[in-house]
Amino acid sequence: MIIRAREDRCVKNRGHSSGTNVRLVVKPQPVNSSLPAAGKRIRLNREVICEAAAKLLAETDAATFSVRALGERLGVDATAFYRHFADKDDLLRELGDRSLAPATRGFEATDDPRDDIRRMCLGLRRTLLRNQVGLSITSLGPTRRANELKITEVLLDALLRAGLKTERAAIVYHVFIEYTVGSATLDAPLAAKGAQRGATYRRWRADYRQLVPSEYPAINSAYRSLYPSSDQVFEAGLGALVETLVPPPATLRWVP
Repeated sequence: MIIRAREDRCVKNRGHSSGTNVRLVVKPQPVNSSLPAAGKRIRLNREVICEAAAKLLAETDAATFSVRALGERLGVDATAFYRHFADKDDLLRELGDRSLAPATRGFEATDDPRDDIRRMCLGLRRTLLRNQVGLSITSLGPTRRANELKITEVLLDALLRAGLKTERAAIVYHVFIEYTVGSATLDAPLAAKGAQRGATYRRWRADYRQLVPSEYPAINSAYRSLYPSSDQVFEAGLGALVETLVPPPATLRWVP
């Protein structure tokens, strides 16, 4: 924050001599935002539009989002939007791709295709759960921009290096993407509630406990173990998919 000094003339208690009393006045620093303060004329650019759109999407969703509502949020005519983006889809793809950046940032492929696939899927799911605006957009389809393209390239490259033929690699790629995005979409509502998740799971288990054991013997024996950590469930499924669909690294054989 910015601190401004203001001088006030006053009379000192001792000797009645004049003096200067310095009073510190705290001036709040502007919020770190590209959006202008209320009442000021807005200067549109892609950053301002993306920031306002992300906030609006957090209150609605990608399906109901409209350029008109965005214009109202920004206090400008909706037609001004089209000087910066071709259409609504162009903006949503940009926002969706920006949300994927944490999944690709610093990612380096190794000589182990299986490990590359695991790390990318884990990072992608974690990223989507932390940015549910991005999840609502990317679940509608690929952005076909820098971050999504890197994710696609990493997974396809790993599958091809593992020895899969092109057509098979394409199918398996979709298996991993749909499993990862689908898991994030299914888990997002409870992930947003944070600490309430544990209480919700306990309530579900309590309902199973009330079932008649003779009618539901399998549930009766397993209900205490139902609904473990969603991360644990995802990792178990991901591991099974990797083991089943991705050939293991070739082992070196000694030839006499």
